[in-house]
Amino acid sequence: MTLLRDHETQATPPARRKRLFLRSFAVIAALAIFWAVAGIFLYVAPSADQPKRSDVLFVLGPPDNRISYAEKLMQQGYAPTLAVSSPIDQYGRFEASICGAQRVYRVICFKTDPFTTQGEARALKNLSDQYGWKSADVLTAQFHVTRARVIVGRCYSGDLHMVADQMDLPLISVTDLTYSWAYQYLYQTAAFVKVAIHPDC
Repeated sequence: MTLLRDHETQATPPARRKRLFLRSFAVIAALAIFWAVAGIFLYVAPSADQPKRSDVLFVLGPPDNRISYAEKLMQQGYAPTLAVSSPIDQYGRFEASICGAQRVYRVICFKTDPFTTQGEARALKNLSDQYGWKSADVLTAQFHVTRARVIVGRCYSGDLHMVADQMDLPLISVTDLTYSWAYQYLYQTAAFVKVAIHPDC
């Protein structure tokens, strides 16, 4: 009788563990590379729209440096109305300074509950019904454009242009962990999972 020996079954446990580790490492590395490359198109350089003349320039929160860009667009006449999503401070006032400022164009500030992109998308729909807006430039940070387009598009049926506020983030920040590409990759990816689980407006 001939006894056939299989190389895999005859390998010593440490050898098998080493091969399993190398294979697992290769798979993880391939997934990490894919995620990093995909993130360039989703977060770093997303498919954003150029601003167009619309009924409203709608700024998603938080009202940070993107307000400066929004004001530049308003000065160029892209919309007659600026709508800003802003939290409210402990005194019941909008945190965005523009909410208390005088401008030659209309400024509408609002707070959604909850203060999320989905809440802001619902606010755009409701305000559009109230004011008769048929088109909107929606301004947000570039790493948020792709996900926001999906969420806003579920609620708003008008002519939608997703405008990116370009941010120059470091790869990693030790002073502010949220202000880095590493954080945004993790946060935006996790948020995409939530979008897939909850497909409603």
